[in-house]
Amino acid sequence: MFDGYRDKWEDFYPSERWAFAKIVEVKKTFGRILDVGCGMGGLGLAISNRYPVEEYLGVDINDQVISRAQEKRALFKVSALFQCCDILKARGLQKGSFDTVFSLSCADWNIETKAIIDRCWQCVMPGGFFVISLRLSPEKGINNIKKSCQPIDWDDKGKPLEIANYVVFNAREFFGMVGKFQPKPSNVYGYGYWGSPSKTAVTPYKELVFGVVIIQKSAAGDKNGKVAAHLDFPLDLFNK
Repeated sequence: MFDGYRDKWEDFYPSERWAFAKIVEVKKTFGRILDVGCGMGGLGLAISNRYPVEEYLGVDINDQVISRAQEKRALFKVSALFQCCDILKARGLQKGSFDTVFSLSCADWNIETKAIIDRCWQCVMPGGFFVISLRLSPEKGINNIKKSCQPIDWDDKGKPLEIANYVVFNAREFFGMVGKFQPKPSNVYGYGYWGSPSKTAVTPYKELVFGVVIIQKSAAGDKNGKVAAHLDFPLDLFNK
């Protein structure tokens, strides 16, 4: 059931491929990677086969996918480790110890969205990057699995086995939250586009902007510096 994992460049969305290329443009390397919600480690495999990477750590709460990921470690050209854990309870992840922290299709599917974002930011070293995928809207955001959700696994009879939270951020509120991060970000990059929610999603939104945001931590750990925004989103995303 886990064989369809993404591990090739073409398996990733345009916004994700944009983010990978942008990081290399800005810093030339991904350095030490922490992949939160790593699944079978396809992200690390795809990036390390294409770009400079020092080492890769993938964490996921699902023991089955971590078990499968462990079987694929030999495919990596760099040191790759996997850990089955809840990122909010994980031990041994020192603050500021990773050059690049990813949350792709993780925090935006979880009820503890804000806590996961905060934890990821803590793990980013000064000058490093936090990369997050998210759904944005000019309307009011939603983080309520009873009102916005999507089945992500089914049994052989087509009955949902697992229902995931389908988190949507109001665009202005999300970037306002980013501006309050401590230490302050130095740069925020973003790219996204309008699209329809998945046909299996139960959500009040007819259209959303699907995007990826890269948040770079101040190299000096500045608490009061200015944040430079480099955003490529539809202008009507910020109309309300």
